[in-house]
Amino acid sequence: MRKERILCLLLVVGISGLAFGQKKPREYERQKPQAASPEQNKATARRVFEEIYSQGRFGEVNQVYAPNCKVTFGGRSQSLQEAVSEARGWKSAAPDLAMSVQQVSASGDVVTVNWVARGTHTGQGNGLKPTGKRINMRGQTQFRFANGKIVEANTTEYRQELFRQLGVSKTAASMIDTSEKLLASLKQLFPDPLYASLQ
Repeated sequence: MRKERILCLLLVVGISGLAFGQKKPREYERQKPQAASPEQNKATARRVFEEIYSQGRFGEVNQVYAPNCKVTFGGRSQSLQEAVSEARGWKSAAPDLAMSVQQVSASGDVVTVNWVARGTHTGQGNGLKPTGKRINMRGQTQFRFANGKIVEANTTEYRQELFRQLGVSKTAASMIDTSEKLLASLKQLFPDPLYASLQ
């Protein structure tokens, strides 16, 4: 009788263990974030230019970009917040600025976009007074995606051409570039006090 009880107990524990063990992987699969398809990533990349930049819908940045997204323009790096601030500045400087996507391709989790930006410099932004001049530029941006959001954005440097079209002297352009590098260096030496207090 005692052997039968032990055998019954082992059988119940074994069946319970199998049932419990089978539920865990299914629960894990449900919680695991799904990777977006290349077509979904391409649609998100288009959204950056057609909605956020062209329409000025900067409130949607967090829907598209990961908060710790690495942003580079040629050789200069910026935080996502700094890049969005610069984009807002250009939209303010050229309220009619429209960025159109010319070509989009995807390779794995990387989407490459060739774009054209057109507008008229009639407003103030990024430290430049209005010139009334037309802007017509081409560039390329590569986005790397993870879980449907942009985690890296690498854009060709555009400012030299933009400054040339706006008639900004090389001296003034150099001063803007130097002051930005100085501010970036100071931020590294003296980090944001709020951020520092959280560590």
